[in-house]
Amino acid sequence: MPGLLIIEASGDPAAIGEAIGRALQPILGEAIVRHRQELARSGIDWDEALELAQQFRGDLEGNLSRTAEELHALARAAGCDIDALVSLNALQETLFLTRRLRAEEGCTSLAVPAAASVDGTVLLAHNEDALPCRHEQIYVVRARPSDEPAFVAFAYGGLFLYQGVNEAGVGSTGNALTATDIRIGVPKLFLYREVLRAETLADALRATWLPERANGNDHLIATGDGEIYDVEVTGRHHALLYAGNQPFAHTNHLVAPELRQFEEGDKLDSILRRNRAQRLLELGTGQLSSTTLLELLRDHANQPHAICKHVAPGPDRVSRTIAGLVIEVTHRAIWVAPGPPCTVGFERVSL
Repeated sequence: MPGLLIIEASGDPAAIGEAIGRALQPILGEAIVRHRQELARSGIDWDEALELAQQFRGDLEGNLSRTAEELHALARAAGCDIDALVSLNALQETLFLTRRLRAEEGCTSLAVPAAASVDGTVLLAHNEDALPCRHEQIYVVRARPSDEPAFVAFAYGGLFLYQGVNEAGVGSTGNALTATDIRIGVPKLFLYREVLRAETLADALRATWLPERANGNDHLIATGDGEIYDVEVTGRHHALLYAGNQPFAHTNHLVAPELRQFEEGDKLDSILRRNRAQRLLELGTGQLSSTTLLELLRDHANQPHAICKHVAPGPDRVSRTIAGLVIEVTHRAIWVAPGPPCTVGFERVSL
């Protein structure tokens, strides 16, 4: 598995996209080839996928111009087709809109309010579970936009799912959800980038439920002054969950009662992981720190449905843990393991 790549970027959206594209040029071609192969295995013709991507891109350009500008510049610098890059970032939407359903990518996210940590630090944490078709290059983008908050964030494989913290004290991570109301619109991964543009909690929350979205995710958002909200988003609906002074875990199923009618798929894997993570957080309340969260992300209970998930090599398209992340929201820094956190060390990167 490749080591951690640090990408420095600054300037307007085009300059930031260009810097990221230059850095990712060596891997994006392979990432798109693997994406095409996954679609083919699911019975989706590449031309059909590109037609959908063109529709997604139209909604992105019409509603999120800065992110669209970053995307175009990234594609130019990396030498890849813009709609292929959009399709790469819209795998879930493409599979569901063509009704080629199968097991989805997972992930586990954690939040620790100041009252539950050992020293008053506000923390987020995340294990990234991905399908074998995803490229495993893990990277950190440390960016200083011209007229927006600087940020430091984790991502991988050419995806826009930037998870980290900005200088305004907005921290963000999240997980995949599978709902029945996916539609044509802005693909969900691009909304992660919008959250890190936010200067206030309210702006960060609103970014997650953009009315023109195609799909939704779970977004776990924290601020440096200790507010923590989980936002469950589907294609047409959303719900807010407030952590208060208690640690909070979320995985890949809908928790809000009013949204459960939109759930799709078997969620036992997700339920087991969330219950385990929540119990471990509650056991550590008052003593939680970056160090304890790093250890929690290595937990193997309930395999193969563990927080740190491993699968045997083979043809099955089952997600596995490819990276770990801890976000020190208070200190504007992140810890990243560019591989399974049980076998790969974490590196700290500050803003």
